[in-house]
Amino acid sequence: MTTWITIFLCGILTFLTRFIPLSGLMPNELPLSLKKSLKYIPVVILTPIIINSLSIYEGTELYLLENNKLYAGLIAVLVSAIFKNVLATISIGMLSYVLMSNIF
Repeated sequence: MTTWITIFLCGILTFLTRFIPLSGLMPNELPLSLKKSLKYIPVVILTPIIINSLSIYEGTELYLLENNKLYAGLIAVLVSAIFKNVLATISIGMLSYVLMSNIF
């Protein structure tokens, strides 16, 4: 029974989060403080995903020296900081990873 209540409540919550902004019940313009804080959401969401994918764990040990993904990620961060171009960041990051995995 509690499973059905949870499913029903999640359905109502999902409906309301989509209905309320389109219904006109909310103001047309968001407050400036909310707008400023919303720009950090992609960074907050993507950082743990990227850090987790760049790390190699075996058991309880973290490998740093033999980790080609980590080095390619650092190169991609450097390219991103210099060029501020997503296509260049992804291309050079992937190219450096492929070269490092085939050479080393």
